[in-house]
Amino acid sequence: MPSAPSTPADAPRLPDTGVPGRRPVDSVSWGVRVAAEWSARLALIALAGYLVLRALIQVRLVAFAFLVAMLLTALLYPLMASLRARGVHRSLSALLVLLLAVTALGLVGWFVTAQVTSNAESLTGQLTTAGNHIRGWLTSGPLHIRDDQFANLTKNVTDAIGRNQGTLASGLFATASTAVEAVGGILLTTFSTFFLLRDGPLIWSWLVGLFPAPARGDVRAAGGLGWQTLSGYVRGIVVVALADAVSVTVVLLVVRVPLAIPLGVLVFLAAFIPLVGLTVIGALCVLLALISHGPGAALVVLVSIVLLVQAEGHLLHPLVMSRAVRIHPLAVVLAVTAGTLVGGIQGALIAVPVVAVLHTLGRYLRAPRSHAAV
Repeated sequence: MPSAPSTPADAPRLPDTGVPGRRPVDSVSWGVRVAAEWSARLALIALAGYLVLRALIQVRLVAFAFLVAMLLTALLYPLMASLRARGVHRSLSALLVLLLAVTALGLVGWFVTAQVTSNAESLTGQLTTAGNHIRGWLTSGPLHIRDDQFANLTKNVTDAIGRNQGTLASGLFATASTAVEAVGGILLTTFSTFFLLRDGPLIWSWLVGLFPAPARGDVRAAGGLGWQTLSGYVRGIVVVALADAVSVTVVLLVVRVPLAIPLGVLVFLAAFIPLVGLTVIGALCVLLALISHGPGAALVVLVSIVLLVQAEGHLLHPLVMSRAVRIHPLAVVLAVTAGTLVGGIQGALIAVPVVAVLHTLGRYLRAPRSHAAV
């Protein structure tokens, strides 16, 4: 009877598990194996998300312009659909709606510019008077700052500007470059909005056709739900912006701050950048109140702005937006904060709609296909 082949001395040996016929992997508990499987898949998802984010950062101007165009399309599409229902050609409908939006923004810009220009001389005089009052308080008040100290401070500021002329010049060039990018982004956004209004359904049908036939039904349904979510976000942010603008305008009119209505318009536009926009324009309102009516009026405006920012961040924005996009108010606040940290103002503007759409798509994918619903 032939003997069994001998095992080479240098062949690897499996560790002894203590149980005959049991593999080493069998000694790993079921919970650890499940955790390892989940960890591997989550790591792949995180890596894919990171690569997509890096790619978008490389073309951030194009990506941001297209996302803004989608937001504008969601806002303007009901008017476009109304014109189409009346028999207006889709190209003409898109052009009329876009011209109406551009004209409205142009009139708002003209009104704000005209108000600022007409009040520039008065504001300059008030600024000079306020500066004299502040200097008088610093010299005669508890600080007792002398005139020679003011002279030294002025000299130090002048010397600092002279030493940093190169830095200031490079900053001006950077600002000019940013302005050129902004103009390019505006043109790209306008161009994209027109074609999304005109050919949006056709573009979407083409995209759905790129998927395999068995998956097209799910893609079409998920995309429809995502579009509903995006439209709800746009309606919600308009409500928040209108509430902010009315509240700030009323406060400024009561305190008799100049340019109250133009500042209210700026608040409305800035509110589309959640939390950050209202804070920046609110600081401008406080400054104008200080210049025109002194510290008392500035304090009233400051307290009002702080309360309004808190109400927007912790009550109005989360409640209105969560109702529109169906995500928890805490998720709204965290999305705005994370978007601001990652992408600044641009990130804050698009964070909530992106999270809302992803949330909707996730709920659809988790639902049974026979009755998938959000």
